[in-house]
Amino acid sequence: WMDKAGVSDVEETTIRISDRVNKIDRQIAEFWEEIDIQQANIKGGRSELSRVENQLDDIHNKLRNFPDGDVSGLQKRLDEIEVTIGDLHRETGSNQQQIESLSAQVAGLNKQIDKQHMNEERQILVQRRIAATQDAIDRLIEVRSRLEKQFCSQLEKRVQDIFSQISFTPYIPKLSDKYELTLVENTSGKESLVAASTGENQILSLSFIGGIIEGVREWSQKNTLMGPDSSTFPIVMDSPFGSLDEVYRKQIAKKLPKLANQLVILVTKTQWRGEVAQEMENCTGREYVLVYNSPKPDCEEDAIELGGMRYPLVKHSPNEFEYTEIVEVDYGF
Repeated sequence: WMDKAGVSDVEETTIRISDRVNKIDRQIAEFWEEIDIQQANIKGGRSELSRVENQLDDIHNKLRNFPDGDVSGLQKRLDEIEVTIGDLHRETGSNQQQIESLSAQVAGLNKQIDKQHMNEERQILVQRRIAATQDAIDRLIEVRSRLEKQFCSQLEKRVQDIFSQISFTPYIPKLSDKYELTLVENTSGKESLVAASTGENQILSLSFIGGIIEGVREWSQKNTLMGPDSSTFPIVMDSPFGSLDEVYRKQIAKKLPKLANQLVILVTKTQWRGEVAQEMENCTGREYVLVYNSPKPDCEEDAIELGGMRYPLVKHSPNEFEYTEIVEVDYGF
């Protein structure tokens, strides 16, 4: 700026700044003069206040000691009133603090009440949910109980039907609610328990298994929309003929293929003989022989003849290890 400005501009600016500085100096002097005046006024005011207070105290003392009883009594009464007013002011302050404290407590209690109301509403909602859940549980238990009774009744009828087809006795199977099987006879018009023989117990077991399979198959056919269901899975039975006589073996062999769509039966050579093989011949899809390889050097070998061919059942192990082979029977078709 100084490079661009001329000498006259610089001089003019300098003069203006100098005037401002002089003016500020005068204002500073005036400021301090005003301060001195105000301090003097304050000092005079304080002196006047002190003088008035002293006069007021003198007047109070004169009034207290005034010979006129009325004036003296009024002054004492005034003093008492002033003391009372002071006490009331202090009590008012204390009461105000108590009011503020109590107001804070009331606000806190109101919050707790609101919280309790919310908790009560939540508890009511929870109780409703619990009641609805318990009602659903009770209904499901009732449905399950009815289904169990219905299933048990239907199963008992199926077991009785299968048992009557196999057994030539007039005994009737009974199924308890714990699924315990017993035999009863009703020849005299009154049911009485019968001690089941070994063969009858075996027929009862087969009838029970067959009844369950039929029930599952019927249920699957009703509830399966498409694809294979559990009733198409194979049923594996180990020695179902046991020590039954010829008649019962024939009846069971006739009934077994009807129990399931797929059936795997494990039997010994003696159980497969004669009537069993004849009854199941047309229902057999595949036959296999389990060949036991014994590591004993003096083992007694055994064999079975099927389809004109001899198949070993027990033979000496060629490698001194014990194992079993599964060999398919070849009937040439």
